[in-house]
Order: sequence, then C-alpha cells, then structure tokens
Amino acid sequence: MNVLFEISKANPRVGIITMNAPKALNAMTFELGSSFKTLVGELNLALTTPKDSLDPIVGSTPTPTLPSGVKDVNALVLTGAGRAFSAGGDMKFLGSRTDVPAHVNAATMYAFYQNFLSVRSLPVPVIAAINGPAIGAGACVTLACDYRVARSDGVIGFNFCKLGIHPGMGGSHYLPRLIGPGRAAKVLLGGARMSGDEAKELGIVDELVPTDADFVERAVEIAGNMADNSPVAVRGMLRTLRQQVDVGLEESLRREADQQAINYARSDWREGLAAVMEKREPVFDPFFAK
Repeated sequence: MNVLFEISKANPRVGIITMNAPKALNAMTFELGSSFKTLVGELNLALTTPKDSLDPIVGSTPTPTLPSGVKDVNALVLTGAGRAFSAGGDMKFLGSRTDVPAHVNAATMYAFYQNFLSVRSLPVPVIAAINGPAIGAGACVTLACDYRVARSDGVIGFNFCKLGIHPGMGGSHYLPRLIGPGRAAKVLLGGARMSGDEAKELGIVDELVPTDADFVERAVEIAGNMADNSPVAVRGMLRTLRQQVDVGLEESLRREADQQAINYARSDWREGLAAVMEKREPVFDPFFAK
C-alpha cells in the first residue's frame, strides 16, 4: 500500500499517516494522491461518526479498513517512509503535461492539489514530521498541516521558479501567511532550498529535532500533548485557526492551477526539467520570447 495508517503504540490517541513510496522518495503521483484522499475520507468518517452507529450516508460501519481504536484518535502525525518526506511532484507525471491542452492541465492540477490538501479536512490536528527532504509540492503539503517538526539536517525546498513553473499545492497561499509576504517572496521567487535550521529561523518549521533523536517519537509526543486535551475544545479551536488562514484558499488554488497550465506550455518548463536531469543551471528564455 502506498499510504499507511497506524495508531501510535506510545499514545493510542495519536494516529500516524505514512506516505509509503520510499524507492521514489515518496514522489507525489496521482495514484499516491488518490490513495491519500481515500484514507483521509475514511478517517473523516471514523472521526465524525459515533461509536457503534451506522454512517448516516452509506448506512454501514464507516471504517472497515481502519484499525480498532481509530475513533479515539484526537491528533495525527503525517510523515514519509524511508529517507524523504516527499521529493515533490512526480517528474514523469509533470513532464507529460507539456502535451496536454492548457484548460485540461488547469483542471488536472487543481484535482491533484485536492488529493493531498484533503489533509486540511481532517477534524483533528495534523503534525507534519518532516523526516527528510521535503521539496516542491512535498514542502507545500507540510504548510497545510497544523505544526511542523523537522530534522536539523533536513532539506526543505520551494524550487518551483527554478524549474520554470509557478508554485502549486497551496504554497503561494500558505507560505506568505506563515512567514510574511517579504520572506515568502524571497523563498518562492528565489526557488530556495534550505536546511532545517534555516527553515526554523524563517518560521517555516516550528521545531527542530536533533539528528540522533527518535524523530517520530517526538512528533507523537507533540501530537499527544494536543490529543490529551478536551476533544471538543481542540476541534473547535482547530477550526477557528484554520478558518482564519484558509480565507481565499479556493481562489489561490485556482490561480495556481491556471498559472501552472500556462507554464507547461512554455519551453522554460522543458528547460527546467532538463537542467535538473543534467545537473546544471537552467537557461530560460526572455519574457517576450515566442
């Protein structure tokens, strides 16, 4: 399975979601996103339907594939299997966008975002445990979480403009609200990659964990501090916090999808991908080039 769910052995009120494609550094494919959204949907049903009751929509027990005890989960940890959180959008999938009409690409990318940003619909706090590189769309998904923990030697990158493409996955919405428009401009327009220490200094990461520490254990501990409080109060406060940040999110996602569709039709996108594969700096066309 490319997305896993388990209940923490250290705290039964904490669940752990793991993107499980380690050989591909948890690169974001449509398949991974579809599995992710399906799991989130199952969790939403489990966490919003009382025990021993039938789901009012489908008329059956809503969590057949989830472990027992899931209804007691009051906080979640999101991480990646292997040595990366996520290397970002799958390059084969993104590279194929050059042969697709712009209006189709806009719709496709919006749907792609929605798969992973479904994490935002979960009614309990989500802690991003950034266990390794979080690049591009992978970094953006961490911004949609409620708290971010990273290794001090980790790498976080918003390298969209270096690839010749507009940021997506809500990055252009969440980052300015998190660290301010000036710092966000420096990060997004510069295509910055940064260490965990640098990300902490900018305010992108909330807490650093030493490289020799039990990383997931610390993330579960933070989640547990939230999960041990009143579930009603925590869920209500979480909605209050998210609603403030999510104002205008729909418009931002539509704009990101439209702008990425424009970029896919340009030679700069092909040049950006080629530069990555050839491990060199890209040479982009002038603005008025045909």
